Amino acid sequence: MLTFIENNLSSIIVGTIVFAIVGAVLIKLIRDKKNNKSSCGACCSGCPISGECHK
Repeated sequence: MLTFIENNLSSIIVGTIVFAIVGAVLIKLIRDKKNNKSSCGACCSGCPISGECHK
């Protein structure tokens, strides 16, 4: 088992970093959704759903 970890340490580290970044993004999106924050650029004049996100 230790040999496997030694041989794949760089892949394990990169995978852990990517997993942490994806997790942080998901947590941010969930918190923004709960706080009714929009992810748009707030240029509502040309947006087809402008009446839905800024009530």
